[in-house]
Formats: sequence, structure tokens, C-alpha cells
Amino acid sequence: MPLNEEYVQIGYDIIASAFEVRNSIGRGLREKFYEGALAYEISQKGYEVKRQVLIPAIYKGVVVEEAYKADIVVDNRVIIEVKAVGQMKENECRQLLTYLKLSIYRLGYLINFGAKLFKPGKVSETMAYKNGIYRFVNNI
Repeated sequence: MPLNEEYVQIGYDIIASAFEVRNSIGRGLREKFYEGALAYEISQKGYEVKRQVLIPAIYKGVVVEEAYKADIVVDNRVIIEVKAVGQMKENECRQLLTYLKLSIYRLGYLINFGAKLFKPGKVSETMAYKNGIYRFVNNI
């Protein structure tokens, strides 16, 4: 199912903000620094941005656990996980997929500011996670 126009715009603004941060400061800094800079850039575009948000795990409409924490939540609709590593591993991808599966959120971005290739990449089962930006959609 295609994304509705609001999600497309939020996604565009998130990616533009990520490129602004990466182009301004490059690679090699700590994850928390990138998280703060990205949250700032997104907020400057007029979005409500929260950091380190507890993600309630929902089972059959009931919150059963609040053990997950998203790096950034935009407009209470989109989760962003920030990384600063040379190459991501599969478990980092699974982390975001788990958040989407167990929560009310339907769109997520995994952004790795440490990647050599800082560009959007496609998700596949055999991917090497070399690119810096990945989008995950869950039932939109």
C-alpha cells in the first residue's frame, strides 16, 4: 500500500534533515550527538520531536511492556533509530522492525551517520547494510 501524502512529506523532511546533519559535521562522532543534531533539524521544519521515547509493546490492544526506547519520534507517527557505526548489522535492523511491529507506529527510519555511503538504501534479506538511510513501513 502506498504511503499517504503526510507520511511522504515527513519522510522527505527527515531525509533532508539527515543530509543536512551529515553534510555539516561528517562522520566519526558519537551516536547521541547525531541524535541531538537530527532532532534539532527536524524540529526546525515545524515537527514535534521527542527523544528517547519509551515504546509500549501492545498485544491485543493491551500494553504488556514498556521495555523499548526509540531514539527519536516525529509527530507521534514516525520512529527514527540513529546509529554511528561503519556498517550496521542485521540486529540493528531488527530492532526498528520490532518497534514497528509491537507499537502504534507504522513508519520508521534507520539512519547510520557512520556509513561511508550516506544515501537511501533498499532493504533486502541479504543486504550488507552499507548505506546510511533505510525506510521501514508497517501497514500504512
